[in-house]
Amino acid sequence: MSRECHFLFSFVSLLCQIANIRATLTSSHSNRSGSSRSHSAHAVATRWIEALRNRYSPLPRGTTAHVLRLLFPEEDTPRKYDLQEARLASYLGECLDSSTVFTRDTKQLQSWSKERFSGCLGEELLKFSVPGTEDVVGPKSLQEIDALLDELAATSKFSDKSFGDAYPTPRPKAIILRSLYSSLPAADASYLTQIILKDLRPLLYAPPVALTSHVLLDYNTTSKQVLTKEEFMVSWDPSKMLLRMYNVRARLDEAAMGFEAGGVLTQAQPRCGVPIEVPKSAKGRCPQHALELIESCDKIWAETKYDGERAQIHVSYDQNGKMNIMIFSKSKRDSTMDRIAVHSIVKDALVAMPPQQIILDAEMVAYSEQKESIDGSSSLSLAVVCECESTIPRVLANTRAHIPYGGRDTCPSLHSNDSSNSKDLHLALVFFDVLFLGYASYLNVPYASRRALLESVVCEIPGRSMIAERTLISNGPGVSIERASQRLREVWAQKIVECEEGLVLKAGESFYGDWKLPWVKLKKDYVPGYGDTIDLVVVAAGWDKDRARELRVPPATLTTFYVGALGNSSQMMANPDSKPHYVIYFTASYGLTREQLEEFNFWMRADTVESQSIREPDDLPYTYSMLKVLPTPSVFVRSPILVELCGAGFTKSPQCKYYELRFPRITKTFRPSERSFTECLALRELQTIAYEAVGREAHDADNYKDLEEWSKCLWGKQSGTGGTQSEARNVGRQKTIEEWEQKLETVDLQRRNGKRKREDVDMSQ
Repeated sequence: MSRECHFLFSFVSLLCQIANIRATLTSSHSNRSGSSRSHSAHAVATRWIEALRNRYSPLPRGTTAHVLRLLFPEEDTPRKYDLQEARLASYLGECLDSSTVFTRDTKQLQSWSKERFSGCLGEELLKFSVPGTEDVVGPKSLQEIDALLDELAATSKFSDKSFGDAYPTPRPKAIILRSLYSSLPAADASYLTQIILKDLRPLLYAPPVALTSHVLLDYNTTSKQVLTKEEFMVSWDPSKMLLRMYNVRARLDEAAMGFEAGGVLTQAQPRCGVPIEVPKSAKGRCPQHALELIESCDKIWAETKYDGERAQIHVSYDQNGKMNIMIFSKSKRDSTMDRIAVHSIVKDALVAMPPQQIILDAEMVAYSEQKESIDGSSSLSLAVVCECESTIPRVLANTRAHIPYGGRDTCPSLHSNDSSNSKDLHLALVFFDVLFLGYASYLNVPYASRRALLESVVCEIPGRSMIAERTLISNGPGVSIERASQRLREVWAQKIVECEEGLVLKAGESFYGDWKLPWVKLKKDYVPGYGDTIDLVVVAAGWDKDRARELRVPPATLTTFYVGALGNSSQMMANPDSKPHYVIYFTASYGLTREQLEEFNFWMRADTVESQSIREPDDLPYTYSMLKVLPTPSVFVRSPILVELCGAGFTKSPQCKYYELRFPRITKTFRPSERSFTECLALRELQTIAYEAVGREAHDADNYKDLEEWSKCLWGKQSGTGGTQSEARNVGRQKTIEEWEQKLETVDLQRRNGKRKREDVDMSQ
């Protein structure tokens, strides 16, 4: 067997060693010893790297990229395969070699996510392995597997164009997959399956037990530590050159190429056309907590955090002086064509700059011509603007128990999309950082200098190109934290009332991605109890693979809950014998602790009916309509359960007509003896709350038959009283700002007067 094939066998052995690490019971976490840490995924990987170099040194050129892309497939953003479990499972029956895997009954692979199965297609594949073939070494090398994956990526239009250039006429997917799986041992095939699915988690960090109560109460996500790409990079290269290269060129192949070039590249430099890693920000729990994270610095600025979509903009020029634009999303996806509507804005914004390479950070937002400002509910407005160019239908489908909408509650914009208002909205860009200019990196330049450079190169164009607003919070170490907190409360309260998403604190002397002086995000839902809170009902539930893999729970665990609002409250008031009708159009997967989730699973399982067993409307004591794009839930409850949900404002998805909570989290569940499900919000009430929260008016309210009543409900004012509507709003706005200042001050006082303890800083992108 060739040296290269044994190298692939060695790589698979690394995966098997990580998968075989035993999870630790939560009760024994505090008693962990150095011995247990020596069996962590990080320790296993470090020992494997050492043995690899001892046995195969010097490693073939390209090995770093091959290993990184296969070990962290979710970070392999340039390669897309257009294959999820259902589609890949349909190919496997034709691809698996009968000498290593039984091909009979492979239709069972389609049931990978059912309750009695593992929830992992690769794991199900192992069940077809032939006994005694565990130590078989396959005929393929790591390089051959990686090259075939390149060709498979060339079949997807979403892959980087370099794969299409390398394989202008790739073979059909089925043939490439047959080549990939041909003669592969069962373990190799299992891991390859999850690599193609871009998720090795369910094999490497599988649920330790199958019983919901056991896995939720006796284990948690720290029972088995995940190997991060940063940890592996440092183990692979203790000098940290590889990690530094990845931070400026956030593509595994680019970082690996720069590392292996070694002496040629003396310093990690960004390159136009390759995304830069988006730095993580700390979450501020209150003004004082946020300032404590960076209080040792000189000046502190509060930049407005806009509710839009992140856009990392790369601009270069060809030999003829033509501008080339590439745009990357927050997830490092190439969104150049998706963002083509803002290309002209980029050109106009840089019109005064001499032709040279530049990389900018910006937020794509919706701008309202009527308000002459960025729309406060930009995530909604972006969907509205994009709807004009979309053919995606926005309809609610009554998937099982159909009832006509006539006679149900209605209010402005509930049953007509906001596309009628899209003429008032258009896309705009808010620039907030410059990362690269000419041939110079600005990542290690202080924020104060980067901001000055940004203001010198970007031309502000009203309604199209803007620079993020900011306010000076602290002018130096001489300013007390109490005084800075007071100023921050004033600024933040104003942004909350203006329906902005929040603030980002930035230290004047901080570098881009500075871990010592991080950016600190402030959003009202980060403050316990101050997010937007509503009471709705859980009508159904299911197992979601992504959430389940975060929690490390099997398919028998309900992880995702289908939330409903009462859609026929008027009809029920007129006729109490009417069946309640629930409109289900979003889900919630977060908020509950593991203990609460275990208890909620117990409640629901005691009163559920399998979704496939529902045949007639009378099978449930209520009717429902469900958004078509939602996955079919596993179970429905006979008696809906009232829950309290908290979120970061309200938004609308492109497929739906209704406002929903942004980032919904279940914060409380109510037993029927505590509060009845009949206390949930009606759909009409929910939309009223949402309109007020996002600061929008009902533009089609003139079609509403009782405009005065709608106005009272929306603004809480009586018509015809003294003072103009504008004056009344200004008074009300100032009062609300003061109320928010008081709320934030109360949180600061509680923190100041409470026992100070060491806190783990919660970081997120």
